[in-house]
Amino acid sequence: MSKPKRNVDAQLHMSATYTRHSKPKRTFSLVIKGIMLSSVMLSNIAMGGVSAFAATSPDLPTHPISAPTSQQIQVQEDALVKNLRLAIKAIEEIGWSQKTLQVIAENLHAIDDKLTNDIGYKFTLGLKDAVVETKLVMSKYGGDGLTELRGKGNSINETLQSIEMKLGTLTPSNIASPPPVDKKAKVRIASAAENEVSVVIDGQVQAFPQPAVTINGSTMVPMRAIFEKLGAEIKWNGETRTVTATKGNTVIILTLDRDIAIINGNPVKLTAKAQSINGNTMVPLRFVSEALGAAVKWDGVTRTAYIDSAGTSDAGQTQLVDGIKVKYGKHTYGSRDQSEYDTVVRIAEKALAGYDESKFGGSDHEYYLEYLDGARWSGNKKDRSARNIGLYYAEAQLGDLVKDGVSKEEIIKVRTLASIAYDLLDGATDPRDGSPRSAYDALAASPRITDCDSDAQVFSLVFDMMGYNTMIGSSPNHAQMYVEIDGRWYSIISGVFTNAGTSADISNFLKDHPDRGIHTQPTYGPPILY
Repeated sequence: MSKPKRNVDAQLHMSATYTRHSKPKRTFSLVIKGIMLSSVMLSNIAMGGVSAFAATSPDLPTHPISAPTSQQIQVQEDALVKNLRLAIKAIEEIGWSQKTLQVIAENLHAIDDKLTNDIGYKFTLGLKDAVVETKLVMSKYGGDGLTELRGKGNSINETLQSIEMKLGTLTPSNIASPPPVDKKAKVRIASAAENEVSVVIDGQVQAFPQPAVTINGSTMVPMRAIFEKLGAEIKWNGETRTVTATKGNTVIILTLDRDIAIINGNPVKLTAKAQSINGNTMVPLRFVSEALGAAVKWDGVTRTAYIDSAGTSDAGQTQLVDGIKVKYGKHTYGSRDQSEYDTVVRIAEKALAGYDESKFGGSDHEYYLEYLDGARWSGNKKDRSARNIGLYYAEAQLGDLVKDGVSKEEIIKVRTLASIAYDLLDGATDPRDGSPRSAYDALAASPRITDCDSDAQVFSLVFDMMGYNTMIGSSPNHAQMYVEIDGRWYSIISGVFTNAGTSADISNFLKDHPDRGIHTQPTYGPPILY
């Protein structure tokens, strides 16, 4: 008589726990193709708690399996997840097309609807991974601007955000409001569940013991976890409350509750003070770029920080552009040689070390702050009071940023950086012959000369050094720097921030206006094609 054939694909594991004064507790797990299903999960599935149990492996059996409850469990690949991944793969292999965008949009909407109507669907295997993969490909290949489909609420990124909220990976308000620090050694406590911000390093989503959080408009990231991931060695001095990071020839010294860091002996102004959260030193996201030269991009729609270590400025990792070693993307700022490039970088570094938000709005500082807090000018141009005039100019300069929902803290930062760029250009004259072409011409040449070209290069330099994404657009008689803020590009003319749209909007505009173009492509991310 032949022995029954052993099924190596499905195994039942049983265990028992004995205690002195109670009956033994027995549990079991079913292992299918190496994937363990706990008794709790099996019970939920069998009782209808999970409507669709999806697996990412095509090798999983699709026939019914007998459960201890005598009910049937159908193990099958979820079609929505499968189709979503196929569309993502198509984009990565052959690029964008209306068809693949439509497939992504339709499957995301279907997933969102299913999560709304069936709470158990969030346990579908592979669903969270597929959402992360979608976010990555959206950022890598153009973001929301390439995927906005007609109809209210049909944005792919909006649907992704809705899905993440239902999955529990994104909350409606991801802003930490930490309690004040009363004593020097007291640390802030932040809830990861309420404040989590996604961090992606070199295409891989990271999981840190203390997640990145947003505090007063600044994205704060765990310094040790990210710096070590980027190859730096970290040492902590509890007595002085100082962190020292070393990578190659770069030495960074940072003290808690201070907004100044020392990089190779030079002071660098931080956009927010370093602070301790749950015992972890947290630093502003842009400091990663300032300290190690890594390319940093913030996606405000999906609240994801993308860090590309290939942008680091250590020896052997800098980009060589026209014979010049550059630190930020491929931007040379019009420099003719390495000496000019190094000179303008040093000048900008010195200016940024004096970063001072108290000068925001200049003499109308209080009215600009009032405007950001909701005050508006009267609408009566005959009202020549200082307050009404101050509110009028605040709206003229910052109105687009406010309408687009940019945070108060972010607006203060970008307006302060614009003021620094204007201060750097002060004293340079326009020869009106078209000869100025570089930041060096405007900042260090003798005599200092400037026009729209060199102005744009100086603005690009200042914003690049603070981790922003910049580019320079061109027309037959003009050059203009644009800075990306929360996924939208803005021009800055006479202190006025004007929304120029997403990368896709600009690309479409350029297609319709052949006399316009891109003089300098974005610091980070894909080039703008037209």
